[in-house]
Amino acid sequence: MPLTETCAHANGFLRGSCSTEAIAECVYCGKPFCGQHGELGADFTNVCDRKTCVAKTRDVQAHIEWKERVSAANKFSVCAADECQDRMRHLCSRCHLMFCAEHVAEHTVVNRTVMPTRREIVIMCNHCRDRRRLWD
Repeated sequence: MPLTETCAHANGFLRGSCSTEAIAECVYCGKPFCGQHGELGADFTNVCDRKTCVAKTRDVQAHIEWKERVSAANKFSVCAADECQDRMRHLCSRCHLMFCAEHVAEHTVVNRTVMPTRREIVIMCNHCRDRRRLWD
C-alpha cells in the first residue's frame, strides 16, 4: 500500500514540519518520515530520526548482540549472566534466557496486552530490568 503522507519531522519551534513526501512510517512512533529524516531498515524496521526512536533501535541491536553472546552458556545448563558459572534455574520473562537465582528478581510490570490493563509480577534478569525504562 503506497504511503501518501508527508514527512512529520519538526523543523523547530514555530517552523512547521518538513512536508517532503514520506517514504515510510516509523515502527516505534508511527509517524511518517522522508529519506532525510529516517532510515529504511531490514525487514521493514523503518525508523525516524527522533531521539527516542533511534535509542530504541540501538537498544534492540545491542540486545540481540548480547543475547547471542550469552545464550551459549544455557546450552551447558549454566546461568547466562557474564562470568557466572552457577546452574541455570529461572527463566527471564523478557529475553527467555535461563539464569541463577542471583541474576533474576521479581518485578511488577503493567501488562498492556490485556483489557483492562493489569499489574503482574514477573521474573526478569538484570539486563532486561535495566532496559525497561526505555521501553515502558
